[in-house]
Amino acid sequence: MKRNLRKTKNRGFTLIEALVAIAILTISIAGPITIASRGLASAVFARDQITAFYLAQEAVEFIRNKRDGNNLEDNPWTDGLTGCLDGKVCTIDSKNNEINECIGGTCPVLKYDDSTAFYSYDSGDDSNFTREVRMTTINVKEIAITTTLSWSSGSITKSFTVKEHILDW
Repeated sequence: MKRNLRKTKNRGFTLIEALVAIAILTISIAGPITIASRGLASAVFARDQITAFYLAQEAVEFIRNKRDGNNLEDNPWTDGLTGCLDGKVCTIDSKNNEINECIGGTCPVLKYDDSTAFYSYDSGDDSNFTREVRMTTINVKEIAITTTLSWSSGSITKSFTVKEHILDW
């Protein structure tokens, strides 16, 4: 009789053993998935932050190019920029060579055109980036440029600001 009892005692897993095995398996799978998910979110944020930096710098370079072109053509160095000076919020569309004041102080979102890989305000699908440019006169020879780029990443809104001074030379 003792022999039969011993054989049935060691047959299969108990319910507790099965639950412990499932818990260990779940934890061992959930860890790498969580790490991969956070890595992917960090990569998306880094991509958006790099794009924001380049779009902000593009606006500054556009203004610098406008100043240089004015100097080469013997025009006043702020020619073409005056509509955006001293407290006004503007958009800069380097693709179409335009500077426009934002109506109501709110600038539209930039559009991204997949076929040309350019951001502009006239063609493409709405991106998640909004660019605001402010220029402030420091003195007759100096202007401060502040470019702020805002974007949404999920439910969180982020922004990036580039400040630079340009001089009449």
